[in-house]
Amino acid sequence: MSNIIQEWIIKYLREKQQDRVGKLKEVEERAKSRGVPIIEPEVGNLLNLLVKIHRPKRILEIGAAVGYSTLWLAKDFDGQITTIELKEGDAKRAQDNFEAIGYDNIKLLVGDALEILPTLEEKFDFIFIDAAKGQYMNFLEQSLRLVNDGGLIVADDVLFKGMIADDRFYHPRYNTLTKRLREYVDTVMDHPLLDSSIVPLGDGVAISIKKEEE
Repeated sequence: MSNIIQEWIIKYLREKQQDRVGKLKEVEERAKSRGVPIIEPEVGNLLNLLVKIHRPKRILEIGAAVGYSTLWLAKDFDGQITTIELKEGDAKRAQDNFEAIGYDNIKLLVGDALEILPTLEEKFDFIFIDAAKGQYMNFLEQSLRLVNDGGLIVADDVLFKGMIADDRFYHPRYNTLTKRLREYVDTVMDHPLLDSSIVPLGDGVAISIKKEEE
């Protein structure tokens, strides 16, 4: 059971949003059968909506896994997506999924995001963070460098099973992760260059927009 949102609300949201059909549904089902962590479909729907509203030209994704979240970002989007995945096996599956659908606007980089991000020079209008939770502060530092003024930085899992918001759900196994995610939330909510909001959807989504520097 989710500690973020009640199960009956989750059920209602999934009944109301558009069906995940075709290849997107296949990718979702295969990932779940293999135990690959992917975003919840309602978070995918939110990402798709944010892309439609914000109309970015370039998107950066930190943490592709098998490409499920990438497919939500790419839906109804004709700009360029750069996505990074650490695990070679998942990256291979992600590339296969992109090719199966026919996307030719997705560039997949395989390796450690902490090593790849400093090498990137191009700017992005939308950055989605969904990789190692303990590294979110490092990802944020690089994202602030890479995102255009007025661009979005969106991070998944920022409430992490409710542990970030309420110590009732605390587990010592996640002690370091909890501290670092709390630091991320505190930072984006108080950062002088960001306006941010936390959406209690999925496992918690932080949406930040970089202010235009004067």
